Formats: sequence, C-alpha cells, structure tokens
Amino acid sequence: MNTHMLWGFAIAAALAYVIPGPDWFVVLRHSSRSRADGLRAALGVQSGLMVHMTVAALGLSAVLLASSQAFTVVKLLGAAYLVFLGVQSLRDAVRGRPAPDTTDRSGRIWAQAFLANVLNPKAALFFVAVLPQFIDPAAGVTLQIVVLGVVDIALGALWWLLFVVITVHLQGLLRRRRARMAIDGTAGIALCGLGGALAFTSRP
Repeated sequence: MNTHMLWGFAIAAALAYVIPGPDWFVVLRHSSRSRADGLRAALGVQSGLMVHMTVAALGLSAVLLASSQAFTVVKLLGAAYLVFLGVQSLRDAVRGRPAPDTTDRSGRIWAQAFLANVLNPKAALFFVAVLPQFIDPAAGVTLQIVVLGVVDIALGALWWLLFVVITVHLQGLLRRRRARMAIDGTAGIALCGLGGALAFTSRP
C-alpha cells in the first residue's frame, strides 16, 4: 500500500471523527458524568465501527447500499434509535438529573453507543464510498480494507481518549445542575435532529 495513500486515509478518517455526529453526542453525554462512562461509550462506538469494517471486508456493505429496501430498513431503525436516545436525554434535561438506572450500567452504556454506530448507514457509507478511494485494486483488496480499518479504529481510540479526558477535566463545570441540563438538552436536540436527518437520507 502506498504510504501517501495511507497518510491521506488517516487524515480523512481523523476529520471524520472531529466533525460532530451521533457518536459525539452519545460519548459527550456519558463522559460528562464520569470517565468510566465516557470510556464505555467510546468502546461501544469503536465496537460498532469494527462491525462496519468486518462487513465492508466481506463485501456486504456494498450490497446493503445497493439494495433500496435493505438501506431503508437500516436507515429507519437507526433514525428511530437516535430519536429514542434524544428523547431520553431531553427527559433527563427536563428533570434536571439522570433517570435512575434499572439495568447494568456499563452494559447499557456500551450497548447504546454500539447500536447508535451500527444502525447508522453513514458509518457504512464511509467504508464503501471513502475507504475504496485509498485502495490499490491491483493488490489484495480485503487485506487493504482490514489494514485501513485498523488504522481508522486506532485513530478513533486516540480521539475518544482525548475527547473523554478533556470532558473529564471540565467535569467540575459540567456537573453543575444548569450545565448538566444544558448538555442533556443540547445532546437530546442534536440526536433527535440527526435522527430526523438520517430518516431522509437518500440511498447513494
């Protein structure tokens, strides 16, 4: 694989992480409560990304994006789930405190972040539309997808670690009631908005 192509992909992947999206608001909401919660959410996001990488390597992402019915089903499920998370966040903002936990906290946080990523067809689109631009068709395509996927996941791990650390350093401010309500409200509106936008995403 060409070194310049590898660096080009790394830059594209880094920019994709920095631009706010559903993952941002899911991780922000949890990391503003505690470092452990933020890391669990980040792990869930990256676990979802590994699913997209594996599916892309197997060639199934292209099939998903080529099928109007399959794309629509995944798109609507993802949109509904983002809106669900947004409504939960808005509910907490109105209450001024998080809703009491009724299930295993670590597992629930991981699952929320995992599903938010897996059910987002735009994440699959990255591996199908962006990643191939950095692949040499004359070489082993599957191996290149895996290599670039590992680079993407490694960059994501560094990004989310930095993201969580910065948020934790601001916890003194973020744990104030008004700040907490503002974060939950902003995250709720953003997730509902992103869910609505996803519902109207056209198949590429």
